[in-house]
Amino acid sequence: MLLDNLYGLSMYQILSSFIILILVGYFFMINIIYFLSPNKKWESFPERCKIKTKCTRVADKNNRGYGLKPIEIKDNIDNVQKKIVAIVNSKPRMKIINQKDGFIHATDVTPFFRFYDDIAIKIFQENDKIKIWMQSQSRLGLHDLGVNEKRIQELHKELSAI
Repeated sequence: MLLDNLYGLSMYQILSSFIILILVGYFFMINIIYFLSPNKKWESFPERCKIKTKCTRVADKNNRGYGLKPIEIKDNIDNVQKKIVAIVNSKPRMKIINQKDGFIHATDVTPFFRFYDDIAIKIFQENDKIKIWMQSQSRLGLHDLGVNEKRIQELHKELSAI
């Protein structure tokens, strides 16, 4: 009753204005996030996680990655890299930014807020086995709310099966 005639607007007009305002705010926020986290091509696997609360690493020194160890496979680097590239390309929001022999740098975008996260994968030979190291880290913020941990757990499961 009172809302139906607030400033001479119908409930439908108020509701549609509110929805448009939310959508404009959402798209504005997405563009700000994109502007604050531009793609920077990584040339090598990171030495460590700089901020421990927004990074998961399974490598020489783990950060989170609970219960995971670097993957070891009997194969050659080229075959393993091709299989990993196929797995990464099969992910709907994951995109390879840079790759060279034994190294892959990809990004993944969180579904709703569209935060960009970087994924680095190192493939190398040690003692007649191929080893795979992984790291996933958020570009913005101080905490990832477990997103990178979940991503590495899933990738580790898929890569262990190759």
